[in-house]
Amino acid sequence: MKRLFALLLALIAAPAFAQSPSSAVVQTENVRAELLADVSAVKLGEPFWVALRQTIRPKWHTYWKNPGESGLPTEIAWKLPEGAKAGPIVWPRPHLFDIGGIINYGFKDEAVLMVQITPSAKAAGDFKLAAEANWLVCEDVCIPEDAKLALTLPVTATGAPASPATRAIFDKARQQVPMPSPWPAKYGVAKSGDPTVIVEAKGLKADTIRDVYFFPADWGPVASMAKQNAVIGAEGIRIPLRRGDAKAAMPAELMGTLVLTEKAAGGDVQQAFDVAAKLDPAFVPTSSLAAAGGEQLSLVEALLFALLGGLILNLMPCVFPVLAMKAAAFARLAGHERSAMRRDGVAYTLGVLVSFAAMAALVIAIRASVGEVTWGFQFQSPVFSLLIAYLFFVVGLNLSGVFEFSSRFAGIGQGLVARGGTTGAFFTGVLAVIVATPCTVPFMAAAVGFALSQPAPETMAVLLALGLGLALPYLLLAITPALQRLMPRPGPWMDRLRQFLAFPMYASTVWMIWVLTQQTGPDGVIYALGGMILIAFAIWLLRLGSGASAATWMRRGLAAVAVLLAFAAALKLEDGSATAASASGGPAGGVTFDGWERFSRERMNQAVAEGKPVFVDFTAAWCITCLVNERVALETPATRHAFEQAGVVKLKGDWTNRDPEITSLLKELSRAGVPLYLLWVPGAAQPKILPQVLTESLILSELAEIPAKR
Repeated sequence: MKRLFALLLALIAAPAFAQSPSSAVVQTENVRAELLADVSAVKLGEPFWVALRQTIRPKWHTYWKNPGESGLPTEIAWKLPEGAKAGPIVWPRPHLFDIGGIINYGFKDEAVLMVQITPSAKAAGDFKLAAEANWLVCEDVCIPEDAKLALTLPVTATGAPASPATRAIFDKARQQVPMPSPWPAKYGVAKSGDPTVIVEAKGLKADTIRDVYFFPADWGPVASMAKQNAVIGAEGIRIPLRRGDAKAAMPAELMGTLVLTEKAAGGDVQQAFDVAAKLDPAFVPTSSLAAAGGEQLSLVEALLFALLGGLILNLMPCVFPVLAMKAAAFARLAGHERSAMRRDGVAYTLGVLVSFAAMAALVIAIRASVGEVTWGFQFQSPVFSLLIAYLFFVVGLNLSGVFEFSSRFAGIGQGLVARGGTTGAFFTGVLAVIVATPCTVPFMAAAVGFALSQPAPETMAVLLALGLGLALPYLLLAITPALQRLMPRPGPWMDRLRQFLAFPMYASTVWMIWVLTQQTGPDGVIYALGGMILIAFAIWLLRLGSGASAATWMRRGLAAVAVLLAFAAALKLEDGSATAASASGGPAGGVTFDGWERFSRERMNQAVAEGKPVFVDFTAAWCITCLVNERVALETPATRHAFEQAGVVKLKGDWTNRDPEITSLLKELSRAGVPLYLLWVPGAAQPKILPQVLTESLILSELAEIPAKR
């Protein structure tokens, strides 16, 4: 569609093309076009080279033979003496341009497009050639331009070379032309339809190669990407790509230009190679890492894993306070008619399922517009973190008995959760889903990773299965009389339990404020505590009295202003990196603490290429499972000593805030979020993915298989 738009633009603007008389040099508004030859005299029957040299206006660019997501390549129409032939354009290596998320391939500053001319062996007189060139030149707008160029060369028996200055231009242009690849290449297509190219350049050292990019020669089979996460290993260069917009089958050969930067003795050298990757039907890539444990699930397996993951989610500390509230509400219904308990359980289940359906719809919408989405992505927003902290705080105050909403306000906010009957049960389900999103449990990660990479129906089905698993224990309790008989009878203990449950909510509030400090720095504490004071003040005003008096309306107005100010504090927060180091992150580079380094793909590949064992911890401050694993398994004296004895390079990827590099790697491994743990053993072609829930004995067992460093 974008390419069609660019073509229509060129056609509409065709009358505006710069028209000029034929000459060797034409100056348009944005490009100086010049026709050059590498000979000063032509020898009949002997090929020579001509070039269209474009000097491009600063900050503007023209396009390569595959322009990318928009644009049009330069075209040249030749008029030659009878019997003479012109070859195709020999394209120099392109540059990548990211214009507001639109990825283009082309040239800046200067482009020299060479064409070989073969004259007839029987021509007589001067050799006259003419060229009509047209191109699209762009900055923030695109302008189609053209030029009519002509060149007359004498014909002699021996021919003659061009001037030294002209030959220097051609010599420089030839250095920009990609060389034929000295290595064979193949490509395979994953089940998702995405291709992966392997250039079998074995023996390359990862620490000497960087900035690897495969420019597809043709539009359609391969999507234009802002970044390709190439991996250099024992098999050569593995380049995971995305399927393009073309509906046709993938070609037998995938043509393209491989551009890379090599660290040499004299400095960095950029090299380019023309690659023809043959389709290998036996090669079905799963990921650029294809790690053990990175299984490709079927839909049935994903639904089963989601159901099991939802069941286990009930045991996670982030969800437990809300579920304990639900259990207390069920106990309150003991002795009532069974139909009342069934309605309550069904309403709670509907609250959970409707919330997961809404979340699935949001995921599908974001994926359609942005292109990728991850589990728990909303917790990467400081605004969302602060609003959840407010919610936990208000729920805690209500459980403590500080206030009770009257029926007038029962339909608002936490009052919906506190309200009895089916309405309260429904919104308790909604609250359970909200607090469950930062948690990841066994089975759940693979299922959600599958869901986020599938079409909309599969995404919706898997997330609903996850919700059903979360609600299933309470649904079974509500509809099974035998289980209901096991419930304790109502009594004074219920009020004490309700008040006790306030403290886990206060603890959750403290946790969310701590998450906020990792996202925004110390200022987040001021915004959070100030907003909570305003909310508490609003609640106090509303409890002073009721009725229709002027004083009551004034108190309500002041309460509304206080709440609005609290929400205004949330809107003042901006997404950004934390300014203080934490256990799940650290400063922008180098060692963070206790031997952990900040994760980067480059550092990981370098350590693996050097034959060192590598452990990667992808974590986030808002991920309770991550924090528990760090304290009980990764940061114990025994595991620290084992890491040191094995000489493990420990990398920590902090995903508290948005990080495109981490997001990209999670997507490659079909993982929807954190925690994720990778262990590279020296000599292994791929890393091992460890379980989401770690124990000290598990880590020690894995490290024991790595020979101690000498």
